[in-house]
Amino acid sequence: MKKKLFGSLGEHIKTNWVIIVLALCVVGAGALSFYTVNDINERLDNQSVPDNDNVLEQNDIFEPQQAEDVQTEAENVPIKPQTDNVDTPAATKPAPTASAVPEAETGKEFVLPVDGKIFAAFSGDELVYNQTMGDWRTHNGIDIKAAAGSAVKSGCDGTVENVYNDGMLGYVVEVTNGNYTVRYCGLDKNVLVQKGDKLHQNQPIGTVGEIPLEIAEESHIHLEIVKDGQYKNPDKYLD
Repeated sequence: MKKKLFGSLGEHIKTNWVIIVLALCVVGAGALSFYTVNDINERLDNQSVPDNDNVLEQNDIFEPQQAEDVQTEAENVPIKPQTDNVDTPAATKPAPTASAVPEAETGKEFVLPVDGKIFAAFSGDELVYNQTMGDWRTHNGIDIKAAAGSAVKSGCDGTVENVYNDGMLGYVVEVTNGNYTVRYCGLDKNVLVQKGDKLHQNQPIGTVGEIPLEIAEESHIHLEIVKDGQYKNPDKYLD
């Protein structure tokens, strides 16, 4: 009977040996995993866990000190004054001295009445040839080239002394300023001023017309200055 039992068991093992080997492998792997996990847990239990409360306390100690150091350094940094784009108060600005103030420019006492070139000078006592009359005579003023119809202005401040038509000099305006009398000869008949008018330098008095005594010459204004009853060279008053 015993022989038959073991014979049957051996026959059974021989038939299912592959299954038995796999079962043994599974059992062995399970035992190995158990021991491995158990060993890891023991090692973790033996490790020291850092004290979080202690870490927080250390941070509380160092952070205020660091903040205090930063504040101290900031207080010791010198602050540069902001001076850009700041106007100096008017009271602190130096007042200009008398020597620093430019003097007003003094205008000339007399200026040419038209914009043109002098082409015939004052002759004084010297005789010059007159092309229109065909003779020799003194030239008592200066001739200033100007186209017919050009504006004629007063060469100085003064008062209109007379306005008239001369057969030799054309329409004439006489202006006196207390020092001398100026004669603007050869004006057009449409004169802009009349006797008694107060004039300022460069104020319009008329336009260029004709001079019968010098009709052969190019269009111009004949200018004379009389002082103390004598003709004077107008060039002297233009300096």
